Amino acid sequence: MPPESQRVLLVFHLAGQLAAIPLAEVESIAPMAHLARPPGLPSPMEGILNLAGKAVPVWRLDRLLQLPELPLGLYSMLIVLKGISDCRTAMLVDRVSEILSVPESALLPVGANDSFNACAEAEVSVKEQTIHLLSPERILLKQERAALAEFQTMAQRRLQDWEPAKQ
Repeated sequence: MPPESQRVLLVFHLAGQLAAIPLAEVESIAPMAHLARPPGLPSPMEGILNLAGKAVPVWRLDRLLQLPELPLGLYSMLIVLKGISDCRTAMLVDRVSEILSVPESALLPVGANDSFNACAEAEVSVKEQTIHLLSPERILLKQERAALAEFQTMAQRRLQDWEPAKQ
């Protein structure tokens, strides 16, 4: 019998709960940094991160999921995602705790109607704690992804306007 396939997850804390996303959806993890906060940001957006000259919209997962909002702290982290929209985005979480490999059979499916936009795919119990596996593709609605892309485009133009002219 072939070995059971594993899912590799990035586990993080959010409003006193444990959640995870597939590690394959993560581009990088960065400590909380100074964010630009242009006027008119929608409430789920925390700001724009300048990541090596690239504007990255940062959104708060706790606000999107309407969870209690904890103050930003020393261990607040930015999870830069890939493939979630037409632009690179980052979600702000309370802290990142570990990378975890779990067998597919340990994942208990969550019903499509049991979470907003079916963003919770499954749950897994580890060390007597429940971890909610989220789908980065379904956390944001299509309109929210479009708005993030628009903010990213505007912020990128502003960053480029301030770059010194190339000789």
